[in-house]
Amino acid sequence: MIPEIESFGHLMIARRAGGEPVGLVRSPDEVVFLAFDASIKRLVELHILRSGRTLDSVAKKSAFDRAKQASEIRGPSFMRILDVGEDQGLVYYTSNLNDGEFIEDYVKRRGPLQPATVFSLVFQLLDDLLQLKQYQRLVSQMRLDRVVMTTLEDTFLQLRIYDYGLSSTESEHGSGARLVVQICELMFLMLTGKTFAGDNPDRYPSLTSLPMSLRTAMRAALTDPANSPTSIERVRDDVREAIGALVSSINARNPRKQLVVIPALQPRSQLQDLLLENVPVEIILGNRFRVEGENDVRRYPFSIPCLNTKNEQPVTVHLLPPSRIVDKTQYEAVPLQMWRFNADKHPNILRSLSLWESPEWTFLTEEREPGFSLSRLLAERITLNPQEVSVLLRQVQAGQEQALECGVQRLDLHPSNIVLRVGKNGPLMSREHDRLMQKRLDAWPAFCVKLRAHLTMRNLYEPPLVDKPEHGEHMEAHLADRDYRCRAFIALAAYLLTGQRQTGGSPRFPEATPEPLADFVQECLEKSRNHGQAPNPAEFLMQFESLMHASTTTGPDLASRLRGVTVPIEEMESMGSVSDFDNEWASGSDEDEEPAMPVTPISRKLKPTDFSSRKPNEGMGWPIWAAAASVTLAAAGWWLFSGEDPIPPPKTASVSKPASKPEVPTEDAPVVANEPSAPTPPPAVAKVEPEPKPAPSQPVDVPAPPTVAAKPSNPAPGPVTMPGEKPQTPPAPATVGVPAPVPEPKAEAEPPAPPPGAQPVPIIRKAILPTPEEIAKYKQGLVKPPVQLPAQATPPVAPSENQRSGSIPAINMAQPAPGDSRDRQ
Repeated sequence: MIPEIESFGHLMIARRAGGEPVGLVRSPDEVVFLAFDASIKRLVELHILRSGRTLDSVAKKSAFDRAKQASEIRGPSFMRILDVGEDQGLVYYTSNLNDGEFIEDYVKRRGPLQPATVFSLVFQLLDDLLQLKQYQRLVSQMRLDRVVMTTLEDTFLQLRIYDYGLSSTESEHGSGARLVVQICELMFLMLTGKTFAGDNPDRYPSLTSLPMSLRTAMRAALTDPANSPTSIERVRDDVREAIGALVSSINARNPRKQLVVIPALQPRSQLQDLLLENVPVEIILGNRFRVEGENDVRRYPFSIPCLNTKNEQPVTVHLLPPSRIVDKTQYEAVPLQMWRFNADKHPNILRSLSLWESPEWTFLTEEREPGFSLSRLLAERITLNPQEVSVLLRQVQAGQEQALECGVQRLDLHPSNIVLRVGKNGPLMSREHDRLMQKRLDAWPAFCVKLRAHLTMRNLYEPPLVDKPEHGEHMEAHLADRDYRCRAFIALAAYLLTGQRQTGGSPRFPEATPEPLADFVQECLEKSRNHGQAPNPAEFLMQFESLMHASTTTGPDLASRLRGVTVPIEEMESMGSVSDFDNEWASGSDEDEEPAMPVTPISRKLKPTDFSSRKPNEGMGWPIWAAAASVTLAAAGWWLFSGEDPIPPPKTASVSKPASKPEVPTEDAPVVANEPSAPTPPPAVAKVEPEPKPAPSQPVDVPAPPTVAAKPSNPAPGPVTMPGEKPQTPPAPATVGVPAPVPEPKAEAEPPAPPPGAQPVPIIRKAILPTPEEIAKYKQGLVKPPVQLPAQATPPVAPSENQRSGSIPAINMAQPAPGDSRDRQ
C-alpha cells in the first residue's frame, strides 16, 4: 500500500531511476520517504507513524500534541518538525533532511573515539536537552540511543536526535532512568567501539580510567537498569567533570574545541550516496571540470569546488536534482531577469556563470572568490552582537534593492546563501579566515556581502528561514513578494542575534542583547506572522540601530528580579557603616534622641560615612604647612652642608689666617695641642723658623706622617673651601714619644698693606721643612721617613658624635684665586 502512494496532499514523493519511492532509514516504528513540499519549496522527510497503520483517537491526539511541541524547538541537536497532518487515514509529519551517518555505522567504520571527543559530544547533547524542561512530555519519549553523527557547517561534529518516539505509547513511568540508561549505552558504544550486550564494564580500560562518579553511574546503569540513576542533570555534571580531567582548564570551558572536524572524523553523507546512487563525482562531472580535492567532495556533497579545465578558472559546481526527485517546474535555477545583472552596478549580488543539463542532473556554476558563507561564521560564533548585525543588515538591504533592479523579486536570505567576500587567494587563505572569524565584524578589513540569487541543492533541503503566514499570503503577487522581503529581513536579524535557538515558539536572545532591542525584534516577529504588518527593511533597520545602544536592563533592578517581586525604593535604605572613631557624624543630636526599636537590630537613623571628604575643623591651616616646610628645608641644608667644627692651627709656624679644622688624633701618636696665632692679612707670607735643639734629657718632637696608622673604611672628608672664604690650614704633625714644650715663635715682620681693591689671596702650604736634628735622626735610622702623599690630600677626620652616618662626603680642595699664581710656594 505504502509504495503505491505518490503524494500526500502537497507532498510529492521522490522516485528512484526504477520508479520505486526513495526510502530513508530512520525509526523502526515509522516509514520514512524523501518528498518535496510544494508549499515551502523544500525537500523534506515524510514520516508516517506506526508504519502506515491506523491509530486510535487517544494515540492520535497524543501524537499530534507532541508533534506540535516538537515543531516549536530549534537547535542543532534536534530534528526540526515542519508540519503535522493526516491524509487517507494515516498520521504523518514532515521534518528537515538529516544528512549524516548513523552512530553505529560511524563507529564501526572508524573505530572508537577519543574520550575527550565523546564527552564533549554527550555534554553538548545533554545541555541542549536540559533546556527543554517545559517539554517533559516530549522529552520522556525521546530515544537518546538513536542519533546521527552530522556536522555544523562542515566545521564541528554534532549528535542529532532523529527519533522522538511519536509512534510509541505515551508513558511517564521510569522515563528518567530509561534516558540515563540510553545515554550510558551511547557512551559505551563510542568509547569501546562495540554495542553493549551485557558485558562487564570493568573489562574495558577506557571505562576503568574514567572519574569515579561517572564510572559508578555508568556501571550502575549498564549492569542494573532497574536501579539506574534517574537524573540527567547529574549525568551531565559527571560528564563535565570528566572533560575537565582530560583537557586543560581553558579548553574545558569550551568543549567545541574538541569537536573540530578533520578528514578522519568527517562523517559520510547519506544523501549524496542515496541520490547519486554511489556514482563517483568525477564520473558525473566528466572532463569539463577537475575536482580540487577528495576531502572537499566529501565535505560538500552537492557544492563541489572545481577548476574549469579550459581556462583554469576556479568555480563552484552545484548539483541540482533530476526531475524524478524534484519536478523542474517547481523551481527556477536561475531567474530569467538575471540578464540585467551588471557586476559594477550590483556588487552585492553573487554571479552565476553557466547552467547546463544532463539527462539526470543539472549543473550550475558560480564564481568562486576568497571568503566564506555567513552560516560558517555563525557555526564558529553561534551568535553575533547587535553592532555586527547592523553592519551586515546594511549591505543585505543594499543587495535586496540591487536584486529588484535586476528583476528578482524574492531572495532567500538564509545564511547559507549569503557569502562574505573578504581576504585574498593564496596558501594562507584558510588561516586568515580562521583568524577573522575570531574578530568582530567592525574590526575586519573591507569586505563585501554577496547574496545568491540562483538556486542550489542546499536551498532545497535546508529548513526555510521564514515561516508561512498564519492567515495565508496576499492574493496579488507583487504585494506577496514585498511582504516576503520584509519578513525575510526581520527573520535574518533574529537568526543572527539568536543563532536560531528557539523554545516555546519564541527565540532566546543572549544576555548581551539590550532588552528594548530584543522586545522590538520579538514584536516584529509577531507581526510577520500576519501578512502586510511587518515593517519594511529601511524602517526596521533605522529602529534597530536606534535601540541597539539602549540600556541592557529597563525593568526592575537585579535584586527584584532575583527575588521575583518588586521591592519599594523607600525600603532600600543604606544602613551606614560601623566605625571605631569618634566624631564621625555631622551632629550627634539624633543619636541621643533615637527611640528604642526592639524589632530592628540596626537603627534606621544611622547616617552613611563619607571618608573622602573632611570636616572644616579637621583641615590643616597654612601655619602648619609653613612650619613643616621650614623644618624640611633646614634638615636638607644641614644634610647637604654638614661638616666638622673648625680648630685653630698648630703654633709651630706663623700663619696669616686662623685654622678652621680640628686636629685628627691617631692611634699611634697623640696630638699636640696648638694655640691659634694672631690673624694677619692674607697676602703676607709666613716665615718658618727652625726650632732649637732640645736637651738630651727631653724627647725630641718628630713630625708624624699626615696619614693615620689605621685608616677607616669610609673616611669622613672635611668641608669644602668655597670661593670667597678663608682656606683651612693643614693639621700639625704628630710627635713620637713624650711631647716636648713648644718654643715661642719669633715676632713676625709687619707685612705691607695690600693695595686698595685687591682681593685676599689664600695661601697654600705645600710642605713642612724638618729641622737639622730631625734630618740627622733620619740619617741614623732612628725615625722612619713619612709616607709621601699628594700635597692637596686632606687627612681623614674621625667622625664626631653629632655627624650623621648617611651624610654626603665632601672633598676639601683648595683653589687659588685667578691671577695670583706668583704667590704660590
